[in-house]
Amino acid sequence: MDSQSLAPELPVVRKPKRRKKKYQALINNFFTPAFFVAVNIYFEIIFHVYYCKDANILLPLLVCVPTGILAGIICDLFPEKVTRVLRYVYTASQFLLFGVQIVYSNIFKDVMSWSLAGMAPQVAKNFMRETFISIWETLYLLLLMALAFVALALLVKKFNPVSTPNRYKTILVLIVLVLALIIAFVSIVIPGKKAHSPYDIIFKNWDLDLSMRKMGVISSTWLDFKSIILPADVEDVPVIVDPTQFTDPPQTDGPGHAGESGNGSESGEQPVIDDNPYNTIEELDFSAIAAKSDNDTVKNLCDYFTALNPTKKNQYTGMFKGYNLIMFCAESFSPVAVREDLTPTLYKLVNSGFVFDNYWISYSSVTTNGEYSFLTGLFPDFAKPKADGSFLYSANNTMNMTMASWFRNQGIQPLAYHPNYVYYYNRNVTHPNLGYTIRGRENYDNLTGWPESDLTLMEDVTGEFINGNRFLVHVMTVSGHHNYTFAVTNGDATNEMAVKNKPLVENLDWSLFAKDQKYEEVAKAYVACNIELDRALEHLIKELEKAGELDRTVICLSTDHYPYGLTDEEYASMLGYKSRYGLKYDGMERYRSNLILWNSAMETVHVSKPCCSVDVLPTLLNLFGMEYDSRLYSGQDILSDSYGLAILKDQSFITDKIVYNARYGKTYNLDKSWTMPDGYLDAYIQVVKNRFSVASNILNNDFYALLPKDVITASQSKQ
Repeated sequence: MDSQSLAPELPVVRKPKRRKKKYQALINNFFTPAFFVAVNIYFEIIFHVYYCKDANILLPLLVCVPTGILAGIICDLFPEKVTRVLRYVYTASQFLLFGVQIVYSNIFKDVMSWSLAGMAPQVAKNFMRETFISIWETLYLLLLMALAFVALALLVKKFNPVSTPNRYKTILVLIVLVLALIIAFVSIVIPGKKAHSPYDIIFKNWDLDLSMRKMGVISSTWLDFKSIILPADVEDVPVIVDPTQFTDPPQTDGPGHAGESGNGSESGEQPVIDDNPYNTIEELDFSAIAAKSDNDTVKNLCDYFTALNPTKKNQYTGMFKGYNLIMFCAESFSPVAVREDLTPTLYKLVNSGFVFDNYWISYSSVTTNGEYSFLTGLFPDFAKPKADGSFLYSANNTMNMTMASWFRNQGIQPLAYHPNYVYYYNRNVTHPNLGYTIRGRENYDNLTGWPESDLTLMEDVTGEFINGNRFLVHVMTVSGHHNYTFAVTNGDATNEMAVKNKPLVENLDWSLFAKDQKYEEVAKAYVACNIELDRALEHLIKELEKAGELDRTVICLSTDHYPYGLTDEEYASMLGYKSRYGLKYDGMERYRSNLILWNSAMETVHVSKPCCSVDVLPTLLNLFGMEYDSRLYSGQDILSDSYGLAILKDQSFITDKIVYNARYGKTYNLDKSWTMPDGYLDAYIQVVKNRFSVASNILNNDFYALLPKDVITASQSKQ
């Protein structure tokens, strides 16, 4: 045997590869920033797919890079033990940031401003059940996001990154950070300054929802905090534009244009109402107001009002002069609540009186926005935090352009009612400033549970104002509030109105809807809640008739926002569509609503002109023969010969020719045979922008306080 074969075999000793050291050094230097960037991108993708449901995600992802790198640089400055903890802390903070938005948007179909954190006790009291339900409904997304923690643990175990700050690493990471910032900045600038571009949203027309959709959660959160800490007043100079000039032949709002109402005479001429054919206060001199002010924004407003065309008086001017008025802002009301079999009073009021066939509600959520527009005829300033937005801000202003101001100056004390507590959303502060004496759950022992009963409220309060004297009443209802369910836990109903009226909807015939669509209890529960509103109106009408006041009373009802408690799928199915994609205009159809403007003695008048929430007050002022100035509102008299325009919160809009969806920058022709002329779309975009900026500047500069008090009082005192 060969002696060499008996020699023991020596182990092979391999030298460590230098590449392995470089690889580990690369991990040590870039692990934390790279992981934070990955977490940001991962969470943004989940949120965007869930909430935005579109492919416009490039800019949100580009913003993820510099924010992740910067957070990683800061994290790596600490000792390794601290850095290991901070990696989990950052991941948890991003999980919370995105998770809260997902849960909130699942409830409200909107995004949450962090200013609402101050309302946490009120929200917890009223939305605790909804929050837990929403967490359960979005649990699959939260668990998907939680995989980031698992990934972090596995990656740390595999690569064992060690944070070792050094000069070269810092310089290299900073270079990458600067490049990422430049790329993100260029991506914001490239679309230009056009309406609804990222630049426009950041610097001109701040809107949190549009920002989330176009720039993502991370950048929008920073901008949201900026708006809370350093709220900026809108100072855009409005540009007078007449969009009808771009229609060939020029658009006229003569007979038939506003629908079957036939505004004007057969020839299209307006009847002569008095010496002043316009809805203006002739004694108002805007140039004199501008001369007394050293505020450039005020001067711009005065120039704008001077150049703006007021609305004309018409055949309906003064139609309800001397009448009583009851204004309902109905919680989450919508056309799917109107059924001849179950809500017959609503059905009668929607389909008689003035019937507005093209009415849109401006808001998807936030009750105070809808109520503010309904009562003031103004759009809110969306640059203000939601928690203490325009309504509360207005409490420190002169707000003497509401219907309550005219009634008060004519010797009538307006009343406001709300079945819930009046301190919720600070109505105990805002409504008295508008001229109302407000009462709520605190004042009536029969109002209990959640949501409270609109019928019980009407039974308790009708005797307070139906007393032989003329009256103005505003009611903010609550029975239509979600969550729409018949669930009962430990003897307590999740929604007391739904459970109360459940027997009335159990055997609903859904045959008028898509037969292959399975209907959940939420649809029946929603109708059950609105049965309570229907019964409240029924009781009111009976009491008015009993007192002999019905023929001399006008009932006006709009809503604060569409029913966000119904998903797109549920709402679409109630309209008869087979899926949520049946909703027209990429979902904008949800904003289409009903406006009730009814008097028992009038003939039915159909109006097809596009209109929205802010148009209600100017229309009422004209109908009641009030001497008012139509230029001082965001809306306009629907029954006048002005062009029709329905405007939504995100600056989407509807004309008689097109629907424009600002979220996606898409236009839909309503008349397929009509070709949009050059300049038409841009003109209406400018008009909409004007309406928002002017309303914000009126609020932020307390503009109504600058109007001569004696002139306003004299005009409002005229009987």
